[in-house]
Amino acid sequence: MARTRLSNAIVNDYLRRIGAGEVSPGDPLPPESVLCDSYGVGRSVVREALQALDAKGFIIVRQGSVAVVAPKFRWHVLDQDFLTVTNPREYFSMLQEARELLEPHIAAIAAERASDENIEEIAAIDARLAAARDSAEEHAELDIAFHDAIARATDNAILVSMHASITGLGYRARVESVAVPGAVDRALLWHGQILDALRAGDVIAASSAMHLHLRQVRGELERLDAEPGSPEPEETA
Repeated sequence: MARTRLSNAIVNDYLRRIGAGEVSPGDPLPPESVLCDSYGVGRSVVREALQALDAKGFIIVRQGSVAVVAPKFRWHVLDQDFLTVTNPREYFSMLQEARELLEPHIAAIAAERASDENIEEIAAIDARLAAARDSAEEHAELDIAFHDAIARATDNAILVSMHASITGLGYRARVESVAVPGAVDRALLWHGQILDALRAGDVIAASSAMHLHLRQVRGELERLDAEPGSPEPEETA
C-alpha cells in the first residue's frame, strides 16, 4: 500500500508537469536512477509509476531506452488523475465538439425509446436542478445527472458508457460555466424544451433542442475563455 502511494505521488507530479507544459512531447524523462534519487524511492516504485504513466498514454516506455513524453494525441486527457492535477480549460472546446457530435443523437434516440419512468426521472432531476442555485458543484452534479438520464433512456449501453466517459471533464466545465451571468437560466430554458420533446416522442425536436442547448453551452464557455483567470461562481438571491 505504501509503495502504491509513493508511485501515485510520482504519477501525479508528472501528470501535473506534463499538463502544465513543464515537459513536452518527445522530452526524455530522467533515468531510473535519477528518478529514484529525486523522489527518494526505490527502483520498483519508479518502475510502477512509469508503467502507470505509460498505461495512461502520457509517456512511452521502451525496454532498454529512456522513457519519453508521448505525443499529445496519445494522452488520456479524460483520466481523472490528470484532470485533478491540471487546468482542464484547454480541453473544454474539445469536450464541446464531442458533446455536439454525440448528445443530439442521444436525445433523438431517447425521444423514440424513453419510457414513462425515464421521463419522470428526467423531469424530477430537472426540478431539483432548477432549485440548485447556491452551489456550483451541486448544479454540475445535477446537470450531469439530467444528461445521463437521457442517455440511459436510449436503452443503449454503449451510448451510456460513451456519455459517462466525458462526465469528469464535463463536471469541471459546468462548475466554471455557472459563473457566467444567466447561464443557469438559459440552460434550464433549453432543458425544458428537451423535456417537452421527449414527452412528445418528437425525435427531430429533441435533437434540435439538444443541439441548441449545446450551442448555448458553447457560448458560455467562450465567455469564460474571454475572461482572465477562473471566475468566481455567480451569486444568486
